[in-house]
Amino acid sequence: MFNSSWKKQARIIVVIGLLIFLHFIGALGPAERLLTRWSQPLFGKIYDWSANWRGTYDSRGTDWQAKAEDLEKQVNDLTVANANLQGLQAENDKLKQYLNFFSQTKVNYVLANVISQDNFLDAGKTGQDIVIDKGTKDNLYSGLVAVNEQGVVVGKVLEAGETSSKICLLTNADCKVAVSILNKNQTIGVTTGDLGLTVKLNFVGQTEEVNVGDTVVTSGLEKDVPAGLVIGRVSQINNNQNDVWQNINIEPAVNFDNLRIVSVARP
Repeated sequence: MFNSSWKKQARIIVVIGLLIFLHFIGALGPAERLLTRWSQPLFGKIYDWSANWRGTYDSRGTDWQAKAEDLEKQVNDLTVANANLQGLQAENDKLKQYLNFFSQTKVNYVLANVISQDNFLDAGKTGQDIVIDKGTKDNLYSGLVAVNEQGVVVGKVLEAGETSSKICLLTNADCKVAVSILNKNQTIGVTTGDLGLTVKLNFVGQTEEVNVGDTVVTSGLEKDVPAGLVIGRVSQINNNQNDVWQNINIEPAVNFDNLRIVSVARP
Protein backbone atom coordinates (compact mmCIF):
# COMPACT_ATOMS: atom_id res chain seq x y z
CA MET A 1 0.00 0.00 0.00
CA PHE A 2 2.83 2.35 0.86
CA ASN A 3 4.61 1.64 -2.46
CA SER A 4 1.40 2.29 -4.42
CA SER A 5 0.86 5.69 -2.74
CA TRP A 6 4.49 6.65 -3.36
CA LYS A 7 4.20 5.73 -7.02
CA LYS A 8 1.12 7.94 -7.47
CA GLN A 9 2.91 10.91 -5.88
CA ALA A 10 5.96 10.29 -8.07
CA ARG A 11 3.78 10.28 -11.22
CA ILE A 12 2.21 13.58 -10.17
CA ILE A 13 5.62 15.15 -9.57
CA VAL A 14 6.86 13.90 -12.96
CA VAL A 15 3.75 15.32 -14.72
CA ILE A 16 4.12 18.71 -13.01
CA GLY A 17 7.81 18.84 -13.86
CA LEU A 18 7.06 17.93 -17.48
CA LEU A 19 4.40 20.67 -17.75
CA ILE A 20 6.84 23.23 -16.35
CA PHE A 21 9.51 22.11 -18.83
CA LEU A 22 7.09 22.27 -21.76
CA HIS A 23 5.94 25.76 -20.63
CA PHE A 24 9.48 27.12 -20.65
CA ILE A 25 10.28 25.72 -24.09
CA GLY A 26 6.98 27.14 -25.46
CA ALA A 27 5.43 23.84 -26.37
CA LEU A 28 2.29 24.62 -24.35
CA GLY A 29 1.71 28.06 -25.92
CA PRO A 30 -1.31 27.15 -28.09
CA ALA A 31 -2.96 25.18 -25.30
CA GLU A 32 -2.36 27.98 -22.78
CA ARG A 33 -3.84 30.62 -25.11
CA LEU A 34 -6.87 28.44 -25.69
CA LEU A 35 -7.30 27.89 -21.97
CA THR A 36 -6.96 31.64 -21.36
CA ARG A 37 -9.64 32.52 -23.94
CA TRP A 38 -11.93 29.87 -22.47
CA SER A 39 -11.46 30.99 -18.83
CA GLN A 40 -11.71 34.76 -19.39
CA PRO A 41 -15.56 34.87 -19.41
CA LEU A 42 -15.65 32.77 -16.26
CA PHE A 43 -13.15 34.97 -14.43
CA GLY A 44 -15.00 38.05 -15.70
CA LYS A 45 -18.24 36.80 -14.21
CA ILE A 46 -16.49 36.00 -10.93
CA TYR A 47 -15.01 39.53 -10.85
CA ASP A 48 -18.39 41.14 -11.62
CA TRP A 49 -20.04 39.09 -8.88
CA SER A 50 -17.40 40.10 -6.32
CA ALA A 51 -17.65 43.78 -7.35
CA ASN A 52 -21.43 43.71 -7.00
CA TRP A 53 -21.13 42.03 -3.60
CA ARG A 54 -18.67 44.68 -2.43
CA GLY A 55 -20.97 47.45 -3.70
CA THR A 56 -23.96 45.95 -1.94
CA TYR A 57 -21.99 45.61 1.29
CA ASP A 58 -20.74 49.22 1.05
CA SER A 59 -24.25 50.54 0.34
CA ARG A 60 -25.65 48.58 3.26
CA GLY A 61 -22.88 49.98 5.46
CA THR A 62 -23.76 53.50 4.28
CA ASP A 63 -27.45 52.85 4.94
CA TRP A 64 -26.78 51.62 8.45
CA GLN A 65 -24.56 54.63 9.15
CA ALA A 66 -27.25 57.02 7.92
CA LYS A 67 -29.87 55.25 10.04
CA ALA A 68 -27.61 55.42 13.09
CA GLU A 69 -27.08 59.17 12.58
CA ASP A 70 -30.82 59.65 12.13
CA LEU A 71 -31.57 57.72 15.31
CA GLU A 72 -28.98 59.75 17.23
CA LYS A 73 -30.64 62.96 16.02
CA GLN A 74 -34.04 61.65 17.12
CA VAL A 75 -32.64 60.82 20.58
CA ASN A 76 -31.20 64.34 20.90
CA ASP A 77 -34.51 65.89 19.82
CA LEU A 78 -36.41 63.77 22.35
CA THR A 79 -33.93 64.70 25.10
CA VAL A 80 -34.46 68.41 24.41
CA ALA A 81 -38.24 67.96 24.26
CA ASN A 82 -38.20 66.03 27.56
CA ALA A 83 -36.11 68.74 29.26
CA ASN A 84 -38.52 71.41 28.03
CA LEU A 85 -41.49 69.36 29.20
CA GLN A 86 -40.00 68.90 32.68
CA GLY A 87 -39.29 72.63 32.89
CA LEU A 88 -42.85 73.46 31.90
CA GLN A 89 -44.19 70.93 34.39
CA ALA A 90 -42.15 72.43 37.25
CA GLU A 91 -43.27 75.93 36.28
CA ASN A 92 -46.88 74.77 36.04
CA ASP A 93 -46.70 73.23 39.52
CA LYS A 94 -45.37 76.49 40.98
CA LEU A 95 -48.09 78.51 39.24
CA LYS A 96 -50.73 76.21 40.72
CA GLN A 97 -49.27 76.85 44.17
CA TYR A 98 -49.35 80.60 43.53
CA LEU A 99 -52.99 80.42 42.43
CA ASN A 100 -53.84 78.49 45.58
CA PHE A 101 -52.06 81.12 47.69
CA PHE A 102 -53.75 84.00 45.85
CA SER A 103 -57.16 82.46 46.43
CA GLN A 104 -56.60 82.64 50.19
CA THR A 105 -55.60 86.30 50.40
CA LYS A 106 -57.11 89.67 49.54
CA VAL A 107 -53.75 91.23 48.70
CA ASN A 108 -53.05 92.03 45.04
CA TYR A 109 -49.94 90.21 43.80
CA VAL A 110 -47.95 90.52 40.57
CA LEU A 111 -46.24 87.37 39.26
CA ALA A 112 -42.75 87.82 37.87
CA ASN A 113 -39.98 85.64 36.45
CA VAL A 114 -36.52 85.74 38.00
CA ILE A 115 -34.17 86.64 35.14
CA SER A 116 -30.87 86.87 37.04
CA GLN A 117 -29.30 86.40 40.45
CA ASP A 118 -26.15 87.95 41.88
CA ASN A 119 -23.14 85.63 42.21
CA PHE A 120 -25.09 82.70 40.72
CA LEU A 121 -22.01 81.43 38.84
CA ASP A 122 -19.68 81.91 41.83
CA ALA A 123 -20.08 78.95 44.19
CA GLY A 124 -17.99 80.73 46.82
CA LYS A 125 -20.48 83.56 47.22
CA THR A 126 -24.09 83.79 48.28
CA GLY A 127 -26.53 85.63 46.04
CA GLN A 128 -28.10 88.62 47.82
CA ASP A 129 -30.14 90.14 44.98
CA ILE A 130 -32.35 88.89 42.17
CA VAL A 131 -33.75 90.69 39.15
CA ILE A 132 -37.31 90.13 37.95
CA ASP A 133 -39.01 90.97 34.66
CA LYS A 134 -41.60 93.39 36.09
CA GLY A 135 -41.15 97.08 36.88
CA THR A 136 -42.82 100.46 37.08
CA LYS A 137 -45.08 99.69 34.14
CA ASP A 138 -46.60 97.02 36.43
CA ASN A 139 -46.92 99.57 39.27
CA LEU A 140 -43.94 98.22 41.18
CA TYR A 141 -41.74 100.49 43.26
CA SER A 142 -39.14 100.36 46.01
CA GLY A 143 -40.26 98.93 49.35
CA LEU A 144 -42.76 96.32 48.13
CA VAL A 145 -42.35 92.81 49.52
CA ALA A 146 -41.79 89.71 47.37
CA VAL A 147 -42.88 86.17 48.28
CA ASN A 148 -42.51 82.66 46.86
CA GLU A 149 -45.32 80.30 45.80
CA GLN A 150 -46.13 79.49 49.43
CA GLY A 151 -46.43 83.11 50.47
CA VAL A 152 -43.10 83.10 52.33
CA VAL A 153 -41.18 86.36 52.18
CA VAL A 154 -38.21 86.34 49.82
CA GLY A 155 -37.14 89.97 50.08
CA LYS A 156 -38.12 93.51 49.09
CA VAL A 157 -37.99 95.56 45.93
CA LEU A 158 -34.81 97.62 46.14
CA GLU A 159 -34.93 99.35 42.76
CA ALA A 160 -37.67 99.44 40.12
CA GLY A 161 -37.00 100.15 36.46
CA GLU A 162 -39.58 100.35 33.72
CA THR A 163 -39.50 96.68 32.75
CA SER A 164 -37.42 95.08 35.50
CA SER A 165 -36.77 95.40 39.23
CA LYS A 166 -34.02 94.41 41.65
CA ILE A 167 -35.11 92.57 44.79
CA CYS A 168 -32.80 92.39 47.79
CA LEU A 169 -33.11 89.04 49.52
CA LEU A 170 -33.67 88.71 53.26
CA THR A 171 -29.99 87.84 53.72
CA ASN A 172 -28.94 91.18 52.21
CA ALA A 173 -27.96 93.84 54.75
CA ASP A 174 -30.01 96.37 52.74
CA CYS A 175 -33.18 94.33 53.24
CA LYS A 176 -34.97 95.45 56.40
CA VAL A 177 -38.45 94.19 57.30
CA ALA A 178 -40.67 95.14 60.23
CA VAL A 179 -41.69 91.85 61.85
CA SER A 180 -43.50 90.32 64.76
CA ILE A 181 -42.80 87.13 66.71
CA LEU A 182 -45.77 84.89 67.24
CA ASN A 183 -45.36 84.59 71.02
CA LYS A 184 -47.57 85.63 73.90
CA ASN A 185 -46.40 89.25 73.69
CA GLN A 186 -46.43 89.48 69.88
CA THR A 187 -42.90 90.87 70.12
CA ILE A 188 -41.96 93.25 67.33
CA GLY A 189 -38.58 93.98 65.78
CA VAL A 190 -36.75 94.53 62.48
CA THR A 191 -34.94 91.92 60.44
CA THR A 192 -31.80 92.57 58.43
CA GLY A 193 -29.42 90.39 56.45
CA ASP A 194 -26.09 89.41 57.95
CA LEU A 195 -23.14 88.93 55.55
CA GLY A 196 -25.45 87.40 52.97
CA LEU A 197 -25.69 84.23 55.03
CA THR A 198 -28.24 84.63 57.81
CA VAL A 199 -31.00 86.95 59.01
CA LYS A 200 -30.76 88.91 62.25
CA LEU A 201 -33.69 90.10 64.37
CA ASN A 202 -32.89 93.49 65.86
CA PHE A 203 -34.42 95.80 68.48
CA VAL A 204 -35.92 93.10 70.68
CA GLY A 205 -35.47 94.09 74.33
CA GLN A 206 -33.97 91.82 76.97
CA THR A 207 -37.29 91.68 78.83
CA GLU A 208 -39.06 90.06 75.86
CA GLU A 209 -39.54 86.28 76.06
CA VAL A 210 -38.30 84.76 72.82
CA ASN A 211 -37.72 81.04 72.25
CA VAL A 212 -35.97 79.02 69.58
CA GLY A 213 -38.58 77.80 67.11
CA ASP A 214 -40.86 80.86 67.40
CA THR A 215 -42.37 81.88 64.06
CA VAL A 216 -41.49 85.31 62.68
CA VAL A 217 -43.96 87.11 60.39
CA THR A 218 -44.38 90.57 58.92
CA SER A 219 -45.91 92.92 61.50
CA GLY A 220 -47.94 95.10 59.16
CA LEU A 221 -46.36 98.23 60.72
CA GLU A 222 -44.47 98.94 57.52
CA LYS A 223 -46.06 100.83 54.64
CA ASP A 224 -47.22 98.62 51.74
CA VAL A 225 -46.15 95.36 53.45
CA PRO A 226 -49.10 93.11 54.45
CA ALA A 227 -49.14 91.64 57.95
CA GLY A 228 -48.79 87.93 58.66
CA LEU A 229 -46.42 86.90 55.86
CA VAL A 230 -43.98 84.26 57.12
CA ILE A 231 -40.30 85.19 57.38
CA GLY A 232 -38.93 82.13 59.16
CA ARG A 233 -38.24 80.74 62.62
CA VAL A 234 -35.98 81.77 65.46
CA SER A 235 -32.93 79.52 65.15
CA GLN A 236 -30.50 80.88 67.74
CA ILE A 237 -30.46 83.26 70.71
CA ASN A 238 -27.14 84.53 72.08
CA ASN A 239 -27.92 86.95 74.88
CA ASN A 240 -25.50 89.07 76.84
CA GLN A 241 -26.94 90.70 79.97
CA ASN A 242 -24.93 93.84 79.29
CA ASP A 243 -26.58 94.34 75.89
CA VAL A 244 -29.74 96.40 75.47
CA TRP A 245 -31.09 94.22 72.70
CA GLN A 246 -31.23 90.44 72.34
CA ASN A 247 -28.99 88.77 69.75
CA ILE A 248 -31.42 86.66 67.71
CA ASN A 249 -30.86 84.71 64.50
CA ILE A 250 -33.66 83.71 62.15
CA GLU A 251 -33.67 80.78 59.76
CA PRO A 252 -35.54 81.90 56.60
CA ALA A 253 -38.33 79.62 55.44
CA VAL A 254 -37.38 79.94 51.77
CA ASN A 255 -34.63 78.43 49.59
CA PHE A 256 -32.96 81.41 47.92
CA ASP A 257 -31.05 79.19 45.47
CA ASN A 258 -34.21 77.83 43.85
CA LEU A 259 -36.08 80.99 42.89
CA ARG A 260 -37.49 81.04 39.37
CA ILE A 261 -40.81 82.79 39.93
CA VAL A 262 -41.72 85.26 42.66
CA SER A 263 -44.76 87.38 43.43
CA VAL A 264 -44.70 91.01 44.54
CA ALA A 265 -47.42 92.28 46.91
CA ARG A 266 -48.92 95.41 45.38
CA PRO A 267 -51.26 97.58 47.46
